[in-house]
Amino acid sequence: MTRKIAETSNRLSVSFLKEHGYLTQGACSKYGGVKWIQGKYENNMRFNVEIHDPKTESEKTDYIELIYTVTDNWTAEKHDMKYKVPLTTTPCNYGGRRYWFVCPLKKNGKYCGRRVGVIYGVGKWFSCRHCANVAYRAQFQGGNYRMGSYGKTDIDQALSEVTRKYYNNKLTRKYKRYLRMRERLDYAWTKMASKYGFK
Repeated sequence: MTRKIAETSNRLSVSFLKEHGYLTQGACSKYGGVKWIQGKYENNMRFNVEIHDPKTESEKTDYIELIYTVTDNWTAEKHDMKYKVPLTTTPCNYGGRRYWFVCPLKKNGKYCGRRVGVIYGVGKWFSCRHCANVAYRAQFQGGNYRMGSYGKTDIDQALSEVTRKYYNNKLTRKYKRYLRMRERLDYAWTKMASKYGFK
């Protein structure tokens, strides 16, 4: 099975849910949706987040219910999908809780159960990147175009996102990110050059 690229796959992250107010303290039930656009293709998903109060409903499991339609590429047959992805939490250092998805897929008769911050839609299901066979773009790069965890295309992408270098006489967040990535790549090149005796 060919590996998919994470950056171009349909994905849902815990940080997206938190940023848009779906993961609140205490019991709540919230409905929402997300849309992905890849070129001329558009995919939509609705979801329902159920959070229980740990003080009064400790035996109940938090979850997000995913509702979407998948079209088979070969037969054009549509499949309506509706299933729950469990949510779990870990304590934060300064109080509160951090949420995670629990991968719902089965492999060899056993649930994967990985605790992940992002789930990817590949085929019919949303799952962790291991079950979905998804890799980051940098993992496809090799040889002279990738040093350490960053590749040249990652740095080019970071630079293209920079709209201004300074704001109020301070470096912007996106420009600082680009500089950090550039510095790490330069360091990796220097380290490799010294290892092989280049000057």
